[in-house]
Amino acid sequence: MDEYLINFNSYVKLAFWKVAASLTGAAVRNQRLFNRVLWVAPIVLAAVLAYMFGRLFGAILIMGLAA
Repeated sequence: MDEYLINFNSYVKLAFWKVAASLTGAAVRNQRLFNRVLWVAPIVLAAVLAYMFGRLFGAILIMGLAA
């Protein structure tokens, strides 16, 4: 069981660094596009977080009403 978890953790770390390196390379190659995307990124992140918190609080509210 521990061997499986170690392999899974290694896979997750490898996937993370692979995506990070790929995004860094794309940002270096396309700096102008990256700067435009970077300006919009905080707005998109805030929208996604608001949606997730809304779903979470909605689920909690529904559970509270059902009990």
